[in-house]
Amino acid sequence: MGTETNSFWVCPHFPFRSIESVMLRICFRLVLFCALSFSILAQETDKPSLLVKADAGTIIWVDNLRYGTVSEMGELAIRNLKAGTHKLRARLLGKSEVTQSFQIKANAPAAIQITFKLPPSAAEESFQKAESLREKGKHKEAIAEYQAALNHSKTLFTQARIGLARSLMASSEYEQAITEARRAAKEVAANTALAAEATTVVANTFRAQGLYEEAFENYRKALSLTRNISPEAHTGLALTYQEENKLEEAIQHFQSAVEQANETEPIIYYLLGNLLDREGKIKEAIATYETYLRLAPNSKFAVTTRSMLRQLKRDAR
Repeated sequence: MGTETNSFWVCPHFPFRSIESVMLRICFRLVLFCALSFSILAQETDKPSLLVKADAGTIIWVDNLRYGTVSEMGELAIRNLKAGTHKLRARLLGKSEVTQSFQIKANAPAAIQITFKLPPSAAEESFQKAESLREKGKHKEAIAEYQAALNHSKTLFTQARIGLARSLMASSEYEQAITEARRAAKEVAANTALAAEATTVVANTFRAQGLYEEAFENYRKALSLTRNISPEAHTGLALTYQEENKLEEAIQHFQSAVEQANETEPIIYYLLGNLLDREGKIKEAIATYETYLRLAPNSKFAVTTRSMLRQLKRDAR
């Protein structure tokens, strides 16, 4: 046998010449190979499923889940998308919204370049302003812009009507909110996603009034429209069960919401963590709170969550 030239394997005082030494070298190499393989696998797993390139400030939805805003670097990485066809929606204030389909192949990250070519119509411009105002909690101004969008539109503008219902609910104008949300659901009966969203807003409005039976009925209706896939409806059901002190049912629906939201709504982890903690499920609560802090390290609940997490870890020892 020739002398091993790789210094990693050579011992100057004891060359590898015995069968045992050869087997030992093989084992060492297998360990190294496995370590390198796991390292490569971890790097591959860490890659985003989709890299979106667009103007900074562009808001991105995939399959009706809002994944966030494109950074100043002009990119947004989206992870954990399953293989298959997906639908992307991109919105930039002052531009007409862009929608397109794309494919994700197993172990093959995709990239999309979004280009906005057209200015928005008067109706869409008012709608964009309304959405921005609602997210800032300026519901009175948002209501006016939603109504302007509906007045400007020459066709049905169900998204604007749903947004209007949300701002009306936030303004405690419950009856009008339910009227607008139900009208929206009827307008798009054939579009199950929008019909389910409108029905969920109806349920949210009933829950806000403490009308839990009506809320249950509409959340379940929304879930039946979407084959049980709606993070918002599951979250609403969980909150309703929590109000009725049915905590196991609440935990189950929060867990469904977490699974379906694909980490787009960190607040669900916070709410779930609270219930797990309350039920004495310490290990699960710790893991849930840690995920929440990973996703929203600077949120308004972050300081409180870190404090609770420290206490839970002490209790778990």
